Amino acid sequence: MKRPWVMLCAIVLCAGLVAGCATANSIQSARKQLEAADKAGAKWSAPHEMFAAEEYLKKAVMEAEEGSPRADVDLFLKKSLDYSAKALQSTKGGAK
Repeated sequence: MKRPWVMLCAIVLCAGLVAGCATANSIQSARKQLEAADKAGAKWSAPHEMFAAEEYLKKAVMEAEEGSPRADVDLFLKKSLDYSAKALQSTKGGAK
């Protein structure tokens, strides 16, 4: 009788670890895009977008650390990525 419970716990643990890694990778991707926009000078050419991207990224990290549902974290990450892309676009896409 113990064997099915052990197997179920192992499956749930593995699923949780995989979801955690995916979230960490998404956060890292958003950070890289934000850094690229910053290096390209977006803080000067698009301060509103940079501020919004930074704050949405902070919120996504906070939600992930609190164990919020993945959909909530993804929503904030998407908004961060959208704003950092707008900021990067305002610099004509490259570092100067």
